[in-house]
Amino acid sequence: MSISYDDIIIGAGSAGAVLAARLTEDPARRVLVLEAGPDYRSVEEIPASLRNGRRIAGTHDWGFVAEMVPGRNSPYARGKTIGGSSSVNASVALRGAPQDYDEWAAWGNDEWAWERVLPFFRRLEDDQDVRDSFHGTAGPIPVRRWRDEELIPAQRAFLDAGRTLGFPVTTDHNAPDAIGIGLGPANLRDGVRVSTAIGYLLPARQRPNLTIRGDCLVDRVLFDGTRAVGVTFECNGRSEEMFGHRITLASGAIGSPAILLRSGIGPRADLNSLDIAPVVDLPGVGANLIDHPMVGFRLMANDGTANDDTPFWQVFLQYTAPDSAEWKDMQITVFQGPQQPALSLGAALLRPRSRGVLRLADRDPHTQPDIRLNLAADPEDARRLGEGIRLLCALATTPPMTGQYTGVATLKDGREMTVAEMGIALSIPGAMADYVRQTVSHYVHPVGTARMGADGDTGAVVDQYCRVRGVDGLRVVDAAVMPNVPRANTNLTCIMIGERVADWMQQESKGRPTGR
Repeated sequence: MSISYDDIIIGAGSAGAVLAARLTEDPARRVLVLEAGPDYRSVEEIPASLRNGRRIAGTHDWGFVAEMVPGRNSPYARGKTIGGSSSVNASVALRGAPQDYDEWAAWGNDEWAWERVLPFFRRLEDDQDVRDSFHGTAGPIPVRRWRDEELIPAQRAFLDAGRTLGFPVTTDHNAPDAIGIGLGPANLRDGVRVSTAIGYLLPARQRPNLTIRGDCLVDRVLFDGTRAVGVTFECNGRSEEMFGHRITLASGAIGSPAILLRSGIGPRADLNSLDIAPVVDLPGVGANLIDHPMVGFRLMANDGTANDDTPFWQVFLQYTAPDSAEWKDMQITVFQGPQQPALSLGAALLRPRSRGVLRLADRDPHTQPDIRLNLAADPEDARRLGEGIRLLCALATTPPMTGQYTGVATLKDGREMTVAEMGIALSIPGAMADYVRQTVSHYVHPVGTARMGADGDTGAVVDQYCRVRGVDGLRVVDAAVMPNVPRANTNLTCIMIGERVADWMQQESKGRPTGR
């Protein structure tokens, strides 16, 4: 066995690209990044769909399918390219609330308290609008809010509708106490989506100690006893092995637990059923799958035309659901698509109680995992989502919004009716709960499938430094380690996780042990 690299990073997405860029700041460390999708080495090489930050890319996808509720499946988009999902997403640059990270700390992960993660949020961002102690101005990721003069008619109407209903206006959704309606923050530069591939990897590419290999599908981690020493992967139809001193999985909340399971790390009974020799019995691998559930309906717009320059979103409404025990647990967005019906109104639950699970269908790395989200299974989740639909109806019937559509709504179950008729139909006892159950979908924010936790926490897969329990030399650094999902779209939190752990790994490289 020949050790070729100091660090091998599996996945070049929101967190993996950060790790690669930060670790190679030390010219003595040799770093290999293995990415399953294509590698684009310059902005000019990046396809137009990945550069255009005004719209979701719709390309470079893993092709996953997930079960929303028992018996109902839906496509589950995940980016398969350099930059991962940060290269294909809606360019939303939200952090979540301080309470999210203090909750992580309260569960035995004190290194993730708000006051300790804030410096890493500041480190990652170059905020174009706000100058205060909560925001950074020199990071790789630009953050700008949509300007008032940039609002398209539907987004202007949404903003005015929120004001009409009495919601407070916020000028900075990333302020610690922000709530209400306002122009959203985006990681855009001149309309280009600044992914981690652009913000982090592009400036690091000329370093001789960084090797990036695209189109390489990792099968499993290799061990010498209980120490991770390498990986086996497929590249251009050939199977290869590579060895390193440290192995880090950064393949996301779907990819990382799947690799762990194929490597023999996970629930022993599940591994035995697939004839995978157990290395460590960790019941939490694949458990605790969390996503933000979303419900809504579509409106037939008066002007249904939209093109690649039409922003997909510009305004957010974040609020607390009626009678909820959770502060700021809801987010409403109006999306504009290129085809009729052109306006989609969505209410997302940011603090869900329901949990799903990820398991392997078989041990073949080409077979997608069995993804079961179990959305809105908790009655309180379903209730708050139902209240979200009621608010969507109220927004749609305000004077600013009624001028944007023909009066016809298309429900997610295929029915067409006016918004007023929809409100009546869903007010029938049991109708709202049925509609939520039949139509609830994901926000494509999976987290939690290899969560962190304190010693003695039997469901924890990694410790708070993101080291996999029971083995040496192996980390998970991505959305999978989150104990709970933040009150925000998850991209910035994933980047922050990459920054936070990269700092520890840099210290370890200098011979300063972390948390030992």
